[in-house]
Amino acid sequence: MKPLHPILLLFTAIFYASCSSYVTPGRQADLSTFTDPRVKKAFVARPAIKFPANIAVVRVQESGYRSESAQGVGSGTYSVVTTRDIETEQDIDALSKLRGVEGIVSLNRLLLPKSLSSDLDLREASAKLQADAILIYTLATEFSDNDIIAPLTTLTLGLAPNQRYKIHSTASAILMDTKTGYIYGALEEGDSRSGLTIAWGSSNAIDAARKKAERAAYEKLLVSFTPFWARIYNRYH
Repeated sequence: MKPLHPILLLFTAIFYASCSSYVTPGRQADLSTFTDPRVKKAFVARPAIKFPANIAVVRVQESGYRSESAQGVGSGTYSVVTTRDIETEQDIDALSKLRGVEGIVSLNRLLLPKSLSSDLDLREASAKLQADAILIYTLATEFSDNDIIAPLTTLTLGLAPNQRYKIHSTASAILMDTKTGYIYGALEEGDSRSGLTIAWGSSNAIDAARKKAERAAYEKLLVSFTPFWARIYNRYH
């Protein structure tokens, strides 16, 4: 047998040396670790609404919410505003007349636990009222004000407007299936108000403007809900 050529011996040595130091690649990543259980739950949820449907309407705000005309009920991650602050009886009547709606119900404090932590609390309360879906909405309002005129003297009694304010309110809502937690869709509308007020009575004037802005945003939300609900009815009826 002929001896190997020196160059061939060199390549053979390099090959085996490389093999001896070669590290096998690790196994594939477990992709399940990149999927949050809450995301999985959202995808698993399916619509279970039956028509004509009963809809529970509830307003939620941050925990400890308080305004000049309303206060949130419950502690935890959020609170529920059970008093009608900017809402009217006519709003309920308009929703109840939509095609495919059996009735509209509201959640009161007797149905809610003291600590509110998730949508399950609202779904359980709505289930007690035999509601098929829950219209959950919230209001976010931003304020800004600044003096535009030098402070008035006592002689003028502060009767001239000397403070400008601006308010923007956003009404956001989701329609959720009571049984499964499936979200049928989301809506959002906004409204802005601005004006002048007397510094001495600015808090009352600004709060009144706040309610007008929130009411306007809420009205726009209700208007948007009509065609939104029609699509839900046509798809799942």
